[in-house]
Amino acid sequence: MAETPKFDLSKMSVREIVIVVGTLLSAVGYGFYQFEYQVQTKKVALLEQQSRETQASIGAFQKILINPSRVKKTKAQITKIKNEIVELQTTIKKTKNRLEGQGTEILGELQNEADFYGVFLKSLKTNERRLSRAGLRLKEVSLVMEIESDYDSLKNFIASLKNFPAVITIQSLETTRDEKILPKLESRLHIKVIVL
Repeated sequence: MAETPKFDLSKMSVREIVIVVGTLLSAVGYGFYQFEYQVQTKKVALLEQQSRETQASIGAFQKILINPSRVKKTKAQITKIKNEIVELQTTIKKTKNRLEGQGTEILGELQNEADFYGVFLKSLKTNERRLSRAGLRLKEVSLVMEIESDYDSLKNFIASLKNFPAVITIQSLETTRDEKILPKLESRLHIKVIVL
């Protein structure tokens, strides 16, 4: 039977102890480097990169928010848009109010307006028809007025139609001079009035 050699630590030479200790230290060092140090280094590098990205994003966001000129510009734009909205709402309301009303009420108001400016309505012919525009049911009243007036009264009366509380379009205006009624004129005014 062969004898197995027995290993005795107390009988080791200094050289053998140095080799064993060096080997153990190398094994522990390599294990620490591979399984602890490199893993922790990768985690720290990833966290630093995320921190830089976050800081850059926060910095850019703060620059946008804190920049007084941009804040003032944005506030000015918001104010301008709000004013435009109010103006559009006023225009819509004014147009809707101009469309509301009955044909007979408008005829009466036209008669009053003509009387105010010294325009004499000799005759008035009307024609109505129904329209459908942009989902609204409208009524178009066509008026042909035979009138007698002087130049200034006619001019003022036609100018007043611009401010009349209805949607009015002037289709034609024919003016003739009759020597029997000078300085007055005979005119034929054709207008269309649109109401709801």
